[in-house]
Amino acid sequence: MKRVLYLIRRGPGVGADETTDLALVSGVFEQRATMLFMDDGVFQLLGLRQRQSSLKALPTYDIDDIRACERSLTERGVALPEIDLPVRPASGDDIRELLANVDIVIPD
Repeated sequence: MKRVLYLIRRGPGVGADETTDLALVSGVFEQRATMLFMDDGVFQLLGLRQRQSSLKALPTYDIDDIRACERSLTERGVALPEIDLPVRPASGDDIRELLANVDIVIPD
């Protein structure tokens, strides 16, 4: 089974939403998927209770490896308690390890 990393680097909008929808399809087919939010992509994780977003469905589709770049969170003033999903922070080393251990990277 292929391991897929979905890389979200853009803020809320069509491109990132389409990538999230692709991740949900991976979940339907029981692929091992990881979501990584970097740069302005960390803004995708805010305000999920107040808006429609397919991100809320990730745990339902067994996509529970959801990560956010620590540096991006810090630079943009986003704190983990503000996020309504079970997101794990990822250091630079964590991200390098992720990239080395997946078969496919799908960017937004």
